[in-house]
Amino acid sequence: AVVSTQSTGTCAYLVSSIMILIVFDFDHTIVDGNTDVKILDVLGTNKDSVKYDSKIGWTEHMKTIFFECSKYGVTKEEMVSVLKELKLTDGMKSLFDVIRKFKSMIKVVIASDSNTWFIEVLLDHYEIRDLIDEVHTNPAVWSGNLLEITPYEMNTDCTRCPVNMCKSKILGSVLSNDCFKVLYIGDGSNDLCPVINLKDKDIACPREGYRLCKLLKTSEDVKCTVLQWKNAQTIIECLVPHLE
Repeated sequence: AVVSTQSTGTCAYLVSSIMILIVFDFDHTIVDGNTDVKILDVLGTNKDSVKYDSKIGWTEHMKTIFFECSKYGVTKEEMVSVLKELKLTDGMKSLFDVIRKFKSMIKVVIASDSNTWFIEVLLDHYEIRDLIDEVHTNPAVWSGNLLEITPYEMNTDCTRCPVNMCKSKILGSVLSNDCFKVLYIGDGSNDLCPVINLKDKDIACPREGYRLCKLLKTSEDVKCTVLQWKNAQTIIECLVPHLE
């Protein structure tokens, strides 16, 4: 697996005593939209020519999209411009302001099925790149005018998760002994596996109205506290008492 630890830039904070680990999904969680879907806007009327084939999987589908972008002469600058149209979810800027204030007590990790380049572009745009300790996602690098994406890993062990990523495995790799609580903030079906593996002292924060929230309502395997949110202010109100 390619793990982009500090791939989003060197964290400016020395974490002296990590008390809380916050794991974020990216699409529909930090950002109010799906980067993989949004990027299709650069193809204009040609975007309808790219159809998703579930047989090849999502990462291979994105390879096709990036090939089409290259074929039609889409530039890196055009892709950046389209990505920057995505906004932070409601209250997310305030949540990262709180994280900045208490950063010495918090480790922040992103676990996402997007890709390194999309995430780096938007973390820079939102000016929160320095707050992220690790990014676990599909590597993507530019080769000429083609953005080349590869799977984060080959997942052959976990049947809950897609073939390219098990977020429970990521969660296990970033936990440390001095972390007394985990907040897992996500929205999608691929966030269910790590939430099921959280302990009773931990908190899952599914975005209200999204797939993870619906799955948790019917799951009998969840041990942690579940806190639904529409606005990240709800998460702030839960987080701050543990830090002050």
